[in-house]
Amino acid sequence: MSAADAASDLQGHRDFLNKYYRWSRPIYDVTRKYYLLGRDTVLKRLAAEDWKGLVEIGPGTGRNLAILRGMRPDASLGAIEACDEMLEAARKRVPDAHIEHGFAEQAEYAALLGDVPVDRVLFSYSLSMIPDREGALDKALEALAPGGEVVVVDFADLSGLPGPVARLLRRWLALFHVEPLDTTPLEARGATVRWGPGRYWLEARLRRDA
Repeated sequence: MSAADAASDLQGHRDFLNKYYRWSRPIYDVTRKYYLLGRDTVLKRLAAEDWKGLVEIGPGTGRNLAILRGMRPDASLGAIEACDEMLEAARKRVPDAHIEHGFAEQAEYAALLGDVPVDRVLFSYSLSMIPDREGALDKALEALAPGGEVVVVDFADLSGLPGPVARLLRRWLALFHVEPLDTTPLEARGATVRWGPGRYWLEARLRRDA
């Protein structure tokens, strides 16, 4: 794919996000809590770990960052958000976090947290919406301090659900440009994977060795 085509794809993705979240942003958190499962489990684990700086890719309304701020007031938090509508919401919700517009595949992490190392990069139900998932993972790994981790919580392959339910769910998610994760790119990079019930959701950890 040429650079021009890649740029066009990213702009098209940005346009879709802005159009969709313009009307859904006010009800986003209320509706998502019923099917974006596993997020709070992962946030609790993160809060108990030893890290100083975390960057979230696709923070949306800033919900996860606000929860982490409450549990880890000492931490430096940052984020990269592709949707202009959500960027505004996240900045208002967590004003002390460093949140910038950008795409995961091209994210510039270096200046987000200043002198604080990026110890964790969090993808919470965002990797399944990113056009170039492998590029996003590689960019996140490059940004990590030695010993840091990329943490993913997202839709899994749904293989533990009844076939008709899984097929219906895939069709519904596709309307929102969401595709449940194939873990091959994660496992190829050495990730460990935990599965939620019915393989509806997963938690993946990808560590950068010292």
